[in-house]
Amino acid sequence: MQALLNADSLTLTQIKRDVDRYGRKLRIVERGGVSLGALLVRHGLARHYGGSKRSPW
Repeated sequence: MQALLNADSLTLTQIKRDVDRYGRKLRIVERGGVSLGALLVRHGLARHYGGSKRSPW
């Protein structure tokens, strides 16, 4: 993740919800129109969260 974040400039895209219940800003981190989160999911390093209870790994 550090290599992905440091490779080039990033774009932070706002989503429907601005902040979570702890006051943290919710954003999609993108480079060249590609979500870094989606990239991690695609490589099995993260999983998609659909807003419901998380299932175990």
